[in-house]
Amino acid sequence: MKVYQVDSFTKEIFKGNPAAVAIVDVTLSDEMMQQIAVEMNLSETAFVMISDGYCDLRWFTPATEVPLCGHATLASAFALWQGGHWPKDKTIEFRTLSGSLFTSLDSSGLITMDFPANYATTAEGFDTTQLQNDFGFPIKEVLNYPAELILIFESEEAVLSANPDDAIIAEQAENGVIISALSKGEKYDFVSRYFAPNLGIKEDPVTGFMHTILTPYWAGETGKATFKAFQASARTGEMQTELKGNRVILKGNAVMVFETEFELPSTLQ
Repeated sequence: MKVYQVDSFTKEIFKGNPAAVAIVDVTLSDEMMQQIAVEMNLSETAFVMISDGYCDLRWFTPATEVPLCGHATLASAFALWQGGHWPKDKTIEFRTLSGSLFTSLDSSGLITMDFPANYATTAEGFDTTQLQNDFGFPIKEVLNYPAELILIFESEEAVLSANPDDAIIAEQAENGVIISALSKGEKYDFVSRYFAPNLGIKEDPVTGFMHTILTPYWAGETGKATFKAFQASARTGEMQTELKGNRVILKGNAVMVFETEFELPSTLQ
């Protein structure tokens, strides 16, 4: 099978979030896909099966399958177009555990993804003492989303300087902890980071899924519908987001790192 490695949400190689994309033409077992994801050792490995008019898409971290992943969806679309598997002028429908996701490519190379909007709820009565001690900054608001905890800070500095303890983070949510704050600068509207040791990811470089939660939240807080977002990981990444009804539009760039052939013995499929 053809395997690509793509850096998502960046125009520069070795920036953004790397994802492996496997274009499969035979059905692989869940165990086999998980083993390949461990071998790839990236935050996500995407498995794409091309059908008539749509593609099936699944995502695996080194630890587990996940229901939604933005950067690996963007990487999958980029790999399909760049590898000649799908016409560049044709929208791709990905059928996933989160429903149908749609991606398209504009003339400038910007990839647009149409995802469902996800809404967090206020975590009433949450004791922030341990987390405030760990992050070193006051927490303005705590939100819940299934399997995730979201911390909103007053200070952009709190997000940029965060270096939380993995053990403390692992106790907070089944998947991970999202942190975010409004940006003081003119280049971006809000900044964020995502820590997910329970998924085998100390810190995700750039997280599309997270922005399907943060975009509706910041829209409610600011009254705006469109944003320029910055994920302040070591690799960094950026995207444009828009709340459009009950959908979130994510726009970003991608860069091909390499492509290869990955042959599995039939006994292992």
